[in-house]
Amino acid sequence: MKEYLSYFSAALFWDIPYIEAVLDSNVDRASKVNYSVSKQSERFRKKDKIIHLCELALPANAVVSRNGIMVASPELVFLQLACSLDIHRLILLGLQLCSHSPGNPSEEITTKQKLKAFLAKTSGHRGHRKALRAVKYIEDGSASLMESIAYMILTLPHALGGYGLDGAVFNYEIRLNDEAAKRLGQKRCFADLYYKKARLAVEYESFAFHNSPTEQGKDAMRSAILERQNIEVMHLSTIQLYNKDACMDFAFNLASRLGKRMQNRAKKFDRMHALLRTLLPVEKSVI
Repeated sequence: MKEYLSYFSAALFWDIPYIEAVLDSNVDRASKVNYSVSKQSERFRKKDKIIHLCELALPANAVVSRNGIMVASPELVFLQLACSLDIHRLILLGLQLCSHSPGNPSEEITTKQKLKAFLAKTSGHRGHRKALRAVKYIEDGSASLMESIAYMILTLPHALGGYGLDGAVFNYEIRLNDEAAKRLGQKRCFADLYYKKARLAVEYESFAFHNSPTEQGKDAMRSAILERQNIEVMHLSTIQLYNKDACMDFAFNLASRLGKRMQNRAKKFDRMHALLRTLLPVEKSVI
């Protein structure tokens, strides 16, 4: 197989939402073009290129042609970057690969199902074990970087620095009754994070989109309407998310409503909040 765009260069090629924030300092490693080859004889140094060697067989469509360029598929990129990213950024990468705006799954670059199917065929490749671990915590449908971060903080197990409140899905579609639809001027709405069994929605409220009186009024009306349809709504603000103690209070309240017990392991939670602090400058510009 001829050389193909791979690793960090392929991640940038696929235009993954907020990929620079996901990769953080690793973006610098994409300053030189990353290519992969399948034979040692083809691996030679080129100016401004990093050549990787992958001699193990790859599944069909692991490398694809786009606009005349041979490039690693999104699924292969996920596996390749498992060697370079820590587990949290790898999970975040997966969430962004599977992200889309509410109600528009066709926007996804890939899906959790496709990632799992690909990894099932790539045993023995570098990074495979970490990629398998990460994909367990990936879900389709995040609509923003901060939704992905909030999801990770609330749902990842304690061992990974999360609060262990799993079971949430992204942007669950809720059909409104006729009266509610007329009042809101829409027939449906989407809950940022939704716990189906508990009929509980967690709404992430960013500074940029929820700080005006008009937006706050719409949020209040929407919450009241959902609660009339027997759906409890909890609001998670940016301040709560970034303040470790406030976030812990929110998580304990959420656990109580879900009927779950949560152990207070503050040191474990430091990992996720450390990741948040590295994303803080980006968050201000994208929320």
